[in-house]
Parts: sequence; C-alpha cells; structure tokens
Amino acid sequence: MQSKLKSLVGRETVRLEQTLIRATIKGRVVLVTGAAGSIGAELCRQIARFGPAAIVGFEIAESPLFEINREMRHAYPNVPFFAEIGNVQNRARLNEVFLKHRPELVYHAAAYKHVPLMEENPFEAIENNVFGTLNVARAASEYEVASFILISSDKAVRPTSVMGATKRVSELLLQNLQNGGMQFIAVRFGNVLDSNGSVIRIFKKQIAAGGPVTVTHPEMRRYFMTIPEACQLVLQASAVGAGGQICVLDMGQPIKIVDLARNLIQLAGLKPDEDIKIEFTGVRPGEKLFEELTSMLDDTVPTDHEQVRIFVGNLKPQFDIDAWLRSLKGICTTRNTARLVAALKEMVIDYTPSQYLLKEIEDAKDGGLQLAGKAEQHSIP
Repeated sequence: MQSKLKSLVGRETVRLEQTLIRATIKGRVVLVTGAAGSIGAELCRQIARFGPAAIVGFEIAESPLFEINREMRHAYPNVPFFAEIGNVQNRARLNEVFLKHRPELVYHAAAYKHVPLMEENPFEAIENNVFGTLNVARAASEYEVASFILISSDKAVRPTSVMGATKRVSELLLQNLQNGGMQFIAVRFGNVLDSNGSVIRIFKKQIAAGGPVTVTHPEMRRYFMTIPEACQLVLQASAVGAGGQICVLDMGQPIKIVDLARNLIQLAGLKPDEDIKIEFTGVRPGEKLFEELTSMLDDTVPTDHEQVRIFVGNLKPQFDIDAWLRSLKGICTTRNTARLVAALKEMVIDYTPSQYLLKEIEDAKDGGLQLAGKAEQHSIP
C-alpha cells in the first residue's frame, strides 16, 4: 500500500544525501521525543540504520511505546534502544532521562497536532507544544546536546489556528535560545500521508465502511509527504542546518483533498460518486483552504540538496521573552481565552484567530455581563 500512497503525492519522492546524515548520527546517543508516533517511530527506524551508539525513545503513550520498543529490539538488535515513558511537560522527568543517557542529538517530535481539536483545547496546546518544547530545549541546552531539531509545520506560516501558532511560537523560542553554542533547528513540512489520525486513514476507513467519504471543502488543498521522506528531511536538516535555521522541503504543488479522496476510492477498485459518495462537511475551526510553507517576510537560501531550502533572517521577538512566558503561564492557569489570543498575537504578529475562538471569547464576555447583572440585582436592598 505504501507504494500506492507514494503515487498520491503528485511529485517525485525525496532521496536525500545519506553520507552527511551518517556522519551526524554514527556513534552518537540520539533521543527522540514522541517516539511511538508516526513520525517519531519512523525516525527511530531510520536513525538505527546510521549506526548510532543508542536510541532513547521518550513517549507518554504506554502501549505504543511498548510496541516500538519490541520492534526496535527485534529489527535492530545491534542498536541499543531505551524506552523511557514520560511527559514533555514534566521537567523533572526530562532531567532524569537526559542525565541517565546523555544524548548528543535530540529530535523533538512530541506534539499535539490536530487543528480542530486544539482549537477546542487551546490551553492544552500551549502547555504541550510551547512549554513542553521549551522544557525539552532547555534540558538539551543544560545537558550540552549538540543539536536540537524541532518538528514544525507549514501551519506555522501565517497561522489561523492555535496549533499553528504554537508551532510558530516554538520556532521563535528556539531562535531566542540560539546563542552560538548548540544548534537549534526547526523543520517545516506539510501533511504526512498515512500518519496516525491523517486524512488518508480516515478516508480508508470510510471507504471500507461503504462511504460516504467526507471532505471539508471542494477547494481545500494541502502539501503532502510520505512518512519516510518526512523523516529523511528531518535527518537531513540535522546534517546540513546551522543553528537558528528553519529547513523546508520543496514539496511541489499542493493537492486538492477531494482529488485525494477520489484517487483513494479508485485505488480501492471503486468508482467515486457511484460506489462511494463524497460529501462536503464545511471548513473546521482553525482550518484554512491553503497552507503555506513560507511567508514573504522570510529570506530563503539554497542548500546542497535541490529540494531542501533554508529560511533565515532576524526572527527573534523584540521584547522580554521570559516575561511573556511568565504571563502566558499565568493565562493557562486562569484559562482566559481572550488573554491567550492577545498573547499569541503579540508573539506571532501574523496570527489570525479562528471564528470559533472569537465566538468563544464573545460568549464568555456576554456570560460575564449576565453574571455581573445578576450580582448587581442581588445586591439591591
């Protein structure tokens, strides 16, 4: 099925330079957060092929971690694999793992990634994607890791969702941490074919059930990558990138989701709109019709690989980051959505909050006014 999925990408899949990757990884201890997820698990598999001293798989989900641990020990018996369960939001646990294994490379794949779900749970998105990333990055710095590679997203460009905004904030925080020592590198890519919770898996389940296949909008488009090439880009970025950079893959033209649905129906030996109906359900909270990999404010430079480019420039926020983070932590404690949106817009100037969040803020304001009115009535003697 993987070969069939490759045909859906609409371009030649990436083949990256492996000599540099091997030189970066061979003989080193490598830590992967989110190690049991689609990207994290494939990273572990690919890293193992380049002869690391050991791989540390850090993951909060117990059963998936158990499975990747079994797989790695069976498939790569000569590469020590250490399964460490824990939450990136728990700094004390991270300290234990870094002190125990002393990793030299960190690939940070742990994140909340589903856009509509994070719109409905914005504070959890902040706590995990921003403060969790910051915990891992600071631990990496304190324990003298050589390189920290963040798995970012095309949704970080002119974000219209909390998830995208958290990825952009994470990129900016790494810029702020870059001080000439260890390397902080971010890697942006689009949607990953057949990853956990991806549209491909949803479509396949809907087709198997006889339909309908649900698409949000007839003009919805996304960039797509296969899981292996997404992970190859991450490994390439750690080999060619310098500190403070954002690496992006040239992924060709975005693909219409409805075309993807039709192609999957045909791959199943069925006819779209006849055997399997396609229904349009409407754009979900935080989604936009087109994703971007860069903005006009970014400066781009080529690398030795024609399909990998690097975005550089003065991306550091021009205000007190520590004070902003303290304020953001307080906002997460008080659960004030209006203040959260204002804080995100302060850090990410091109962030546009979704109508869903704006309605949440307006409803909360109206509810507060009603409560105040009731309190005033009760205070009348």
